[in-house]
Amino acid sequence: MNGTEALSLETPREVSSLLLPLADGQLLVPVDILSEVIAVQTPVSAYDAPDWYLGEINWREQRLPVLSFEVMRGRSLASMDSEGRIAVLASGNPEGRLPFFAMVLQGTPRLVRVTQDQLARRDAPCAMGELVHVSLAGEEAVIPDFSALERACLEYRNLS
Repeated sequence: MNGTEALSLETPREVSSLLLPLADGQLLVPVDILSEVIAVQTPVSAYDAPDWYLGEINWREQRLPVLSFEVMRGRSLASMDSEGRIAVLASGNPEGRLPFFAMVLQGTPRLVRVTQDQLARRDAPCAMGELVHVSLAGEEAVIPDFSALERACLEYRNLS
């Protein structure tokens, strides 16, 4: 290759991702966003919090907010039963004030390999915390807006 030829950057053919089960659907996230899945525990209540902010848990010497994505989207709070889990997710902003947060799941995440051919955008309005609705090989999912989730948590914490 000589100096005048541009380096070609290849787009990965597939991306390792996870489907996170919710009571009313599922989220599609890159596998490196998930830090840990832990057993359901009752979060410490937060004063005057929005309904979707369920409280806080201690994780690896950090205080993490616990979110209900269903409530954030205007739906009912799902029960936290023995099938439920808490996912500790990276906010995508490791240098920010909230590098991690937790989200209630209704089961165990499932590993999927996402290719461009399998993924299609669905035409649906986005609610709070949603970036885009997609179809993955015929399964409906939502890609969350991690920046919006982080911002919402920080806004509540700044007010309290």
